[in-house]
Amino acid sequence: MIFICFLFIIFAVLNIFYPTFGWRLRYGWMVNGDSEPSDAYILMSRISSVIVLIVFLSVMLPYFFS
Repeated sequence: MIFICFLFIIFAVLNIFYPTFGWRLRYGWMVNGDSEPSDAYILMSRISSVIVLIVFLSVMLPYFFS
């Protein structure tokens, strides 16, 4: 359980700092040639990652320290 939580935190932080990495894994292989995610996609990806990380930590930290 701790390993899965640790992986989730790593992926969320990775998506906050490098949102294009997630885009390339999900959509980049389908596109032929040079293509990049839009600025709106990058912004929403970062915002959603921060929100999910905050909710995850607020739920899981009391579970681990109780």
